[in-house]
Amino acid sequence: MKIATLVIVAEIFLLLTTILIGEEKTAVQPAGLRIVGPGYGLNGSELKPFNRRSGTTLALVINAPDNKKIVEIDDSKCSLTTFTDDSGADLLDDIDWGSFPEISKDGHLALIEVTSKNRPSQNAARLYAKGVVHMRIAAAESTGRIENLDLTVGTKIDFQQELIQVQKAQVENESLTLVLQISQIFKSKIKDIRFYTASNTLIKVWGTGSFSFGNASQMEYNLDINSTPKSLNVEIDLWQELETLTLPFEIESSIGF
Repeated sequence: MKIATLVIVAEIFLLLTTILIGEEKTAVQPAGLRIVGPGYGLNGSELKPFNRRSGTTLALVINAPDNKKIVEIDDSKCSLTTFTDDSGADLLDDIDWGSFPEISKDGHLALIEVTSKNRPSQNAARLYAKGVVHMRIAAAESTGRIENLDLTVGTKIDFQQELIQVQKAQVENESLTLVLQISQIFKSKIKDIRFYTASNTLIKVWGTGSFSFGNASQMEYNLDINSTPKSLNVEIDLWQELETLTLPFEIESSIGF
């Protein structure tokens, strides 16, 4: 009789021991674990469990400090210095922090995933992870309004001591392409921006883009109107008291089978 080898593919949730270092009122906790076995078929790539590459993914939930809101998780600056299991298997290989960390609507929580191409050994019972999460937080937010922003190219306006310049206002593909030039610092403070007609009807924004050079950024907005009005009303939500937080963490948890 032939005995088939069983490859376990697991997706489990953890509520386990977390050791915190750094800010006492800020927590990085394990939120989930995914272990994906090797693929099948030609070069192991034809049939992939969950349509994902083989490896280990640890999901982390991050709590904002008291009275603060999470503005951004900078995955490019997050790092792991230890990722192993209790058998000594090294999972610290080809680490990927993903590209789209999620933040709750109230700004109090964030979720990020970190993936290694390696898997724990078959007899492993616990995982260990140590690293840092890099994020921006804010104490509050405010809203400012620009009445009758002249859309003539070259128009400059001082908005709360920040310069906004109209670079482009032109109908393309039956919608208005509006390009505003601002500083990089101002861009980092913007939470949201809304555009209104002269009669204060909200205009749908169906596409955005940006281009940065030096200390300047050009912000492109595709507005759902097929004409170029003389002016628009604009509302801008700004983060207040921004700061950067580098949060070290240590996690030890069972695999949970």
